[in-house]
Amino acid sequence: MCANNSLDKNRQDLWHWGKSDLDGLVDYTFELQSRLRHLQDAAAQNSRNSSRPPSTDRGERPKPQSLRPQSGRKPGAQPNHPGRTLPFTKAPDHIQIHPLDSCERCGEDLRHQPVIDYAARQVYDLPSLKLECTENRAEIKDCPGCDCTVSAPFPPDVKAPVQYGKNVRALLAYLYDAQVGTSRRIREMCAEMFGYAVSEGTLQSARQEHYQALEPFEERLVELLPRQAVLHADETSLPINQVTHWLHVLCTPLLTFFSVQLARGREAIQAIGILPQFAGWLMHDFLSSYLGLENCLHTFCKGHLLRELVFLFEEHQQQWAEDLHNLFLEMWRCTKARKARDAPWRQAELDQWHERYWKILRAGRRANPLSAEQRAKKRRKQSKEQNLLDRLESYDQCILAFLADLELPFTNNEAERPLRMMKVRVKVSGCFRTLIGARRHARIRSYISTLRKHGLPVLEQLRRALDGHPFLPEASKTT
Repeated sequence: MCANNSLDKNRQDLWHWGKSDLDGLVDYTFELQSRLRHLQDAAAQNSRNSSRPPSTDRGERPKPQSLRPQSGRKPGAQPNHPGRTLPFTKAPDHIQIHPLDSCERCGEDLRHQPVIDYAARQVYDLPSLKLECTENRAEIKDCPGCDCTVSAPFPPDVKAPVQYGKNVRALLAYLYDAQVGTSRRIREMCAEMFGYAVSEGTLQSARQEHYQALEPFEERLVELLPRQAVLHADETSLPINQVTHWLHVLCTPLLTFFSVQLARGREAIQAIGILPQFAGWLMHDFLSSYLGLENCLHTFCKGHLLRELVFLFEEHQQQWAEDLHNLFLEMWRCTKARKARDAPWRQAELDQWHERYWKILRAGRRANPLSAEQRAKKRRKQSKEQNLLDRLESYDQCILAFLADLELPFTNNEAERPLRMMKVRVKVSGCFRTLIGARRHARIRSYISTLRKHGLPVLEQLRRALDGHPFLPEASKTT
């Protein structure tokens, strides 16, 4: 009885509501539905179907799925693979002779028989790990000309009564910046291997010395990068003393440049100073600050688009998104085959690719039309599908530029790979304490990444930098 009375009262309240009240209720209902869908979308996003990093995946992580097609080959070395092993050197550091005293067949004494040959096997091992101390002695003499006692100068790098040498200082920078070790672990490692626990001040002093020695290298990068035909650009957040900064990367297959800035967008781009001078192809992921650069040509990372499309056809059942996802992969495979044969697409073939692309976009528009309310507003709120379709339509030539120019990359992985190790640094240490510490790490990591791209030994080149001879890329080998 009470329930019926409550229902009758609600009906009477609705009866007395005016049209404006009902319209407001409808709008509020739509707003709640929109909020609910937004929360459901956020909960369904992971590293596989969005730009979120794998570290943000909650609960059970999604099974990794590569965009590359299966080759059909078994794991491991393939048939007729030559294999690799340690080289048999002709100049070993040590030779150990194993004498033959008796014959293993008859027991005859062979100690006095001449050796006719040797069977050789080589073992590669480390020498005993220990620090070697070199004492520098400067001669002191009496000068008969002026009756003064004078002393010979010490080498410029010998500044203290007792100090670590350049090899140790290069190793400290290598362990911290190349292998992302923490200060505590590096100090423990030195104590256990060498019997000397380096101090925190010694470690940071060695890194500061490298930071200063690599200034000519960074100047060379700033000089060379604007001349490149294609530049990859990306950025990621970087906490410094609990304040969010941004780590920017500009790179090519042979060069890597990191810069730490407080801002993410235009202010950072102007402060770095490289992109305003750049006139080639810039590969990025639709950041509006990059789109504001008018001197260069723009192309976009299809990896980001593929993840967005995966989300739409898996979570929102958008068939056009799956069709476009498959078309992008087909374009990628066919373009790689064309590039391998050095056979560019003919214009008629390019037109066919573009027509298939636009046919799918038209199907997407039919599946996600604008409502009357959206058409009436200039600044309208749109769904994920509508926003993505806007980008795909507005920048179609930039998105598909890799078809016409086979030298353009399909994804922005070239810029994303260097950033991963920087995120590992943050994950290991939590955050940087000072801005100069972050910039020190960024410059040294730029050097290390560039060295590895050129196939150069990192530890040796860090040592050469302390001697005043850092590696400087040549313009003729990077453009």
